[in-house]
Amino acid sequence: MILQYLADGIVLGATLALGAIGLTLTYNILRFANFAHGEFLTFGAYFALLFVGAFGGGAALGPFTFGWSFVGGLVLALVLTAALALVLDAVLFRPLRKSDVAVALVIASFGASLMLRNLVVFAWGSQPEY
Repeated sequence: MILQYLADGIVLGATLALGAIGLTLTYNILRFANFAHGEFLTFGAYFALLFVGAFGGGAALGPFTFGWSFVGGLVLALVLTAALALVLDAVLFRPLRKSDVAVALVIASFGASLMLRNLVVFAWGSQPEY
């Protein structure tokens, strides 16, 4: 049971660290705060929930409560979330980085954040999923 608690803590800590490190890297490299970064984490979580549910429970891996369906769902969620971020960068942020207006990227990231948040509500509803 202690290994399960340890695994849950590592997953939660890694999720929080992933968000913080990603936002820090984005700001230090591109010199703007991408406010849509949190929505990418949300999409990744919902994609993982979708794929893990689609794959079924599966057998547990050793002493843990999750199995290969969880790992496969995470990998697919990672790929789709990265694709979503790259598409949004190519369509929205890359053309704006060439402009001389510095605040345009910040305003665009606010708009992208609102759009992505409402896409989550549209696709999965406004009630939390567990």
